[in-house]
Amino acid sequence: MSGKNLIRALPFSKEKELSTLVENRRAFTLDNFELNIYETYQASSLVPLQFSDMVIINMLKGKKVMHVNDMPAFDYFPGETIVLPASKPMEIDFPEAALQDPTQCTALVVSADKIEQTLNYLNESYPKENKNIQWNLSWENVHFANTSEIASLTDRLFSTMTSSDPLKDVLSDLLFKELLVRIIQQQKLSTVAVSTKEQGSSVLAHLRNYITSNINDKLTIDQLSQHVNMSKASLFRVFKEEVGITPMEMVIQERLNKAKELLRTKLSVKEVCYACGFSDVNYFVRIFRKRENMTPGNYQRRAETIVS
Repeated sequence: MSGKNLIRALPFSKEKELSTLVENRRAFTLDNFELNIYETYQASSLVPLQFSDMVIINMLKGKKVMHVNDMPAFDYFPGETIVLPASKPMEIDFPEAALQDPTQCTALVVSADKIEQTLNYLNESYPKENKNIQWNLSWENVHFANTSEIASLTDRLFSTMTSSDPLKDVLSDLLFKELLVRIIQQQKLSTVAVSTKEQGSSVLAHLRNYITSNINDKLTIDQLSQHVNMSKASLFRVFKEEVGITPMEMVIQERLNKAKELLRTKLSVKEVCYACGFSDVNYFVRIFRKRENMTPGNYQRRAETIVS
């Protein structure tokens, strides 16, 4: 899938370092973290894996099919993150792995003490606007797309952990704090996008429903703040804290989501542009290409090819 924020692949094992062709493992261990790098060189099915502590899994190269306990099986590609609680069993398929085209993924295992310490620090030092809500991970939304911040921080964390820097423990601690904030924000944003009945009362979900219902209108920050009966300053604070983006960035994201939906129909690029609330076709093409790494026309042609 295009437009994803990829984490750089790490150096692969040398041939003499391989002990197995399925999930060959290297590990870099620090005081509170263990970075496991897995490589698979042949197609395999239902390979079992489980960690005793919370784990952050990143696909760097290739494709997996994940079978996680009590979840439907799903495809897993580079540009995505999975966060699982301790002792969560999983089984993994590698349908496309080959000797000349191996897969690579990482599993960052984080001690329970470090998770508790970091969440306590966030809740004490940076309490949320709504005092009844705390910084916490969501085990209902464990699979999500990387943001540019998540990809960049993960790259830096891996580089630090695999280095010989004598300060890598303390530097990794600092990077992990920021990474955890970004993961929690992305989980929240992805949860809002689902817009279930449980989330319907939240400001973010309520506002998202308003945006999608009025997607082809000229929406402004004044309209958005008035709709949820909040000052502009308070609304910006809620968005920054909860999901790390501005209210108008959510408008752009929803317009692009709608555009991708409409581009899979018979509408022209120009018609899609105006139907999604963009007032200028050149701007629409420019921002679509920036976010999706292809023009709307190319996206539409690719969608037609997949359907046929």
